[in-house]
Amino acid sequence: MWYVFTGMGAQWPNMGRDLMTLDCFRESIMRSDALLKPYGVHLCDMLINSKDDTFTNIISSIVGIVAVQVRSRSDLFQWNVTCVPYMCKV
Repeated sequence: MWYVFTGMGAQWPNMGRDLMTLDCFRESIMRSDALLKPYGVHLCDMLINSKDDTFTNIISSIVGIVAVQVRSRSDLFQWNVTCVPYMCKV
């Protein structure tokens, strides 16, 4: 089985907002938000209150994508999928 973390362009408008309805996703994002706040990045606000042009800012776009991937990787570990660089194996 291969699990590929996509790059730019795989997301859709309001994806983060939609995923925030899931408890496990919201909790992960809130932890990331707390870590990023000292650097002036407000992840929860960015995802929940995003506008059409929010993710045209490259920093917002990358931070949003990485936050979703961090949550995805947590799921992989919970499902006992071990990862090695560039590939995963069950």
